[in-house]
Amino acid sequence: MAAALAVAAGVAFAVLAVWVASRGTSVPALDEEVHRWALARRGPATIAVARAARWGGTTYVVLPALIVIGAAAAPRGRGLARRLGSGLLPALVASTGVYAEIWVNHVIGRARPPVADWAGAAGGASFPSGHTTAATLFALGCAWAIAGRVRPGWPRGTVWAGAGAYALVVGWSRVWLGVHWPTDVTAAWLFSAAWTAGCIAAITWPARRSAVRTGQSRPRSLSRQGRPSGS
Repeated sequence: MAAALAVAAGVAFAVLAVWVASRGTSVPALDEEVHRWALARRGPATIAVARAARWGGTTYVVLPALIVIGAAAAPRGRGLARRLGSGLLPALVASTGVYAEIWVNHVIGRARPPVADWAGAAGGASFPSGHTTAATLFALGCAWAIAGRVRPGWPRGTVWAGAGAYALVVGWSRVWLGVHWPTDVTAAWLFSAAWTAGCIAAITWPARRSAVRTGQSRPRSLSRQGRPSGS
């Protein structure tokens, strides 16, 4: 599941990145339309909400918080060192993802919307959105740490849905403040999903492989007549 998501989101991100880079300074019509729509409808109250939401994608806030949440979500009975390790693992995934996004952002070098449209602080190139990337990596890292501690079904689904909502709100704030094009935010969601899912797949692969080998090495269960089932 994680590997499939990583491939799907990674391919979608790559296609979007190549398309945006190939256009140079030309802004897609959809970006222009959504940008103008947001500018026409925002007001002091919604701008204040968007400015508050941007803190949810600030790296020096979310990365330390991810360590704490990951450690708190560790199974009971673990020592302090193992709990700290449980928090550092998702934080490591998120922080390396942030650095990878910075590199992509620098390589593509897309210009932001006009400064006159900004209702908040911003810096650097535009694609993908750094705040949205950090927020999405944080949200997915938290969900990964917490999901294993809740029952499958709707409780676990609620955890992942909450992560998605968090990422959506921070992404919305960047467009609403006029500092990013919508495709910048979409790319950040895709990149973060691909990065997190790929890391989860790589980290859990040895355990899955060991489980498969263990299952294959077990003798087939005997039926009531004493014969191997399926014979």
